[in-house]
Amino acid sequence: MCVAMPGKVLAVHGTIATVDFNGNTVEAQAGSVSIKPGDYVLVHAGCILQVLTKEDSDMLTELFEEIENI
Repeated sequence: MCVAMPGKVLAVHGTIATVDFNGNTVEAQAGSVSIKPGDYVLVHAGCILQVLTKEDSDMLTELFEEIENI
């Protein structure tokens, strides 16, 4: 099963964003999603799907942590 993960945009270079996932940084393709540094985003398979609110990002992170501890 593949899961989209929330992360925070650190930098944007054209359509490529550097995204932080709890201290791990990856490059993700923004495509047609308008993003800027500081945005919270949902990423799947190296592609940014949408911009999230901080609250939604935090909620998803908590949910994944709970699932990991089951």
